[in-house]
Amino acid sequence: MSAEEVVSALERLASVVQSQRTLGAALAGIAEAAVLTMPGCDAASVALSLEGRPATAAATARVALELDLVQYDSNEGPCLTSYRNIETLRLNVVEAEDTFPHFARAAGKRGILGVLSVPAKWGADVVGTLNLYSRQGPFDETAVSMGSVLAAQVAIAVSRSPEFTAARDTVEHAQRDVEDQTRVDVATGLLMATQGCTVEQAEGLLREAADHEAQSILDVANRIVDQHNNAR
Repeated sequence: MSAEEVVSALERLASVVQSQRTLGAALAGIAEAAVLTMPGCDAASVALSLEGRPATAAATARVALELDLVQYDSNEGPCLTSYRNIETLRLNVVEAEDTFPHFARAAGKRGILGVLSVPAKWGADVVGTLNLYSRQGPFDETAVSMGSVLAAQVAIAVSRSPEFTAARDTVEHAQRDVEDQTRVDVATGLLMATQGCTVEQAEGLLREAADHEAQSILDVANRIVDQHNNAR
C-alpha cells in the first residue's frame, strides 16, 4: 500500500470514528481499519480499561480475542505490558518464550509470529490498548507509526463516549472528596493540639466557626491549615 493509500485509509477511519453512534461500533471500525491498512496485520483487537484492568471491547477475528484472553488469564503478555507501562510493545513471538512463556506458546500454536500493542492515551490516562497480530512475521517501524495513529483514534472514540465521561467524573469527584476530608481531618487535629480538646470538641469548633462565618466546614478547615503552614 502506497503512502497516499495509507493516508486515504486513515482519513476514512477518522470519518468512521466520528460518524458512529456507539463506542462499540467505533472501536470495531478502528480494529477493521487496522487489518485493512496495516502491513502484515491479520487480526486486531481493542482492549479498554475496566476497573483498572484491560478487557477486550472489539476484535476482528477469533484468534485476536483468544490471545487477549490468554493474557488476562495468565496475567502476562504484550497487551498487559503495554497498558501497565504505557509503552508501545513490538514482539517477535519466536523470541518471546522467556518473557511471556504462556502467551508465546499460545500464539505459536495459532500461527501468530508478530504482535504489536500500542497504548491508547487520553491526557495522562491510558484508556486501553490497540493489539495487532500477524502470521507473516514481526511488525516493522512503519507499522509502529501507523499503530500510534490508530491508537490515538481509539482514545478519541473513548473520550467522546458518555460512559467514559461519567466514569472520569465519578473518579475525579471521589478524589476531591478524599482530599477535602483530609484537609478537615488535619484541621481537626490542629485544633485538638492547640486547644487541648477531644475529637468531638474540635469538630464542634469547626461547625461553630462555619456557622458563625457563614462558610463551609471545608473553608474553615482550609484557613486553619493554611494559617498553621504559614506560621511554620
